[in-house]
Amino acid sequence: MINRKLLIAAVLAMIVSINAGCTNVDKPAAPGGTNITEPDKGQKGSGFDEAKQESIMKEYETIIAKENNIFEYISFAEKNIGGLSPKNASKLIIKLEEIQKEYLPKLEDKYYAAGNIQSTLGELYKPEYDLSSIDTADVKDEEVKKVLEETIKLGYKIETAEGMFFPIIDYNFYEKYSSYAAADIKDYITLMTAESDKVPAKDAALVISWDELFDRAFKQEKFLSRHKDSAKYEEVRDLYKKYVTFAVYGLNNTPLFAYENKKMDADAKAAYEKAIAQDSKLAQALKGYYEAVEKDGFKLTDKVKKYQDDLIKNQKFLP
Repeated sequence: MINRKLLIAAVLAMIVSINAGCTNVDKPAAPGGTNITEPDKGQKGSGFDEAKQESIMKEYETIIAKENNIFEYISFAEKNIGGLSPKNASKLIIKLEEIQKEYLPKLEDKYYAAGNIQSTLGELYKPEYDLSSIDTADVKDEEVKKVLEETIKLGYKIETAEGMFFPIIDYNFYEKYSSYAAADIKDYITLMTAESDKVPAKDAALVISWDELFDRAFKQEKFLSRHKDSAKYEEVRDLYKKYVTFAVYGLNNTPLFAYENKKMDADAKAAYEKAIAQDSKLAQALKGYYEAVEKDGFKLTDKVKKYQDDLIKNQKFLP
């Protein structure tokens, strides 16, 4: 049990999932439905009744003061977010993510304690299989079904690595809230949806292409340039720094330079040539790195190693 949990913790760190502390949760009544209640008047984010907003936000403060409130909070958010300004709607979204992160270790524990959940998922899973498409009606084990239904209802999805199955936040769950949010939170949801749709790395290897790696990094850089005052700035900056580290070094099982001959990966080289043609701070930093690699015959030399370390240390790629 302990070894499995340590393994999954390491995998979650690699795929850029952030686990916060754990709270004890007793399941209250499940939220009633998933439809957003629209405001009676005005467009999203404008023309809302201030008194009504004040009442909603007072209820918000009451709910977040409670422990074990994830079911109640999701029901509250879906009922009320349509009546809030973008600023207040964003506040609700940010808190929902925080609550999901807090509950995630508790849900993860159920993937080891709930009967045959690992073996059931193992029987269903194939390399091409989309775990999000599982039909719980086909699951006969009631305890397993209950955990899978809770996973979906609370906005998580199932991920796998090293032969184990575990939940992560499904940012597609936030798409229904996105149109009510401020610009920075809309952009944050878009970035994180890409992460949960396909994690960048698992089992110490890239599972996206080098081109996709750079594309996501440039989008993260753009977020940081546009939203310096965002509540999500620090999280996106940390995500961006991980992507740049992947780009500069590769990963253990997807190295930028081959172990046997120290030569640069051909697909990575092609992706670099496209990336350094972009107009951005990151492209400028990578261009200098690529030129250093080129001078040394596209091999990992001591000079290249020093350039790698200096690039990551000085963080000149930050906007």
